[in-house]
Amino acid sequence: MRLPPSDFPAENPRTQTRPFHTLTVRHNMNKTLRQILSIGILTLFLTQIGFSQSIEKFVDSTIKVDSLNVPTDLNQPYFPKEMFPEVSTDWIKKNDSSYTIKTKTIKGTYDEFVVDWYSKHLHAMKEPLLFNRKIDKEIYRFTWLRTFDKPMTFRFEKRNDRYILYWKVLSGAGGYEPGEIEIERLKILTEKEWTEFIQLIGKSDFWNMDLGRSSIGTDGSEWIMEGVNQTNYRVISIWSPSKGNFYNACNYLISLTNLKISEKKKY
Repeated sequence: MRLPPSDFPAENPRTQTRPFHTLTVRHNMNKTLRQILSIGILTLFLTQIGFSQSIEKFVDSTIKVDSLNVPTDLNQPYFPKEMFPEVSTDWIKKNDSSYTIKTKTIKGTYDEFVVDWYSKHLHAMKEPLLFNRKIDKEIYRFTWLRTFDKPMTFRFEKRNDRYILYWKVLSGAGGYEPGEIEIERLKILTEKEWTEFIQLIGKSDFWNMDLGRSSIGTDGSEWIMEGVNQTNYRVISIWSPSKGNFYNACNYLISLTNLKISEKKKY
């Protein structure tokens, strides 16, 4: 790789008799700049590899779906397994007897239990897959699985200058059996509402959040957000958020519907 020209001015042939230490300092500075540049390029490369989410690697025309891209095989996962790496959780005791939590991704293993659990509810909702084919629109889907309450999903789609929010509610419970579709609605929204949602997604840093299921509890809720556009696909899951930018983005979708959900039930 060719490095950019040095920032130092070109030497004047009339004044090339310089003290030796000046030339040495300049040589060392150039060497340091080269090292910094090399490290920066390597870091950028590793970052891109680690957070790669190009939809190209997930597209699969062999998956059997209907005309709405809903899978016809109930065993078909709704997510690529690579999006849910197995994560180990360690509770580390501190000097003041409190604990801190340390998580670590287990390389080469995937949380198939979680993928199957989430997929089971999306199958019951008859939702479309979002990762198996390229699309000409942008979609975000928030799936809300509360242990003791009805499962819900909210899918916000943008295609050209048309904005539609779809939502569904099942009769079961997020931590148990999904049940049947109880509510299925859609609403035409405005560019302003889409923009407000996208701003919340941006503040949450959704496209760079850690993969896998962020969970340290049992009872509670799973807040699952998928995003897909012409080039990228991503899904992340947060356990029982109660505040913050990610919570705000999901809660905004709920607020755009006519569902009456008390704050107590937003767990």
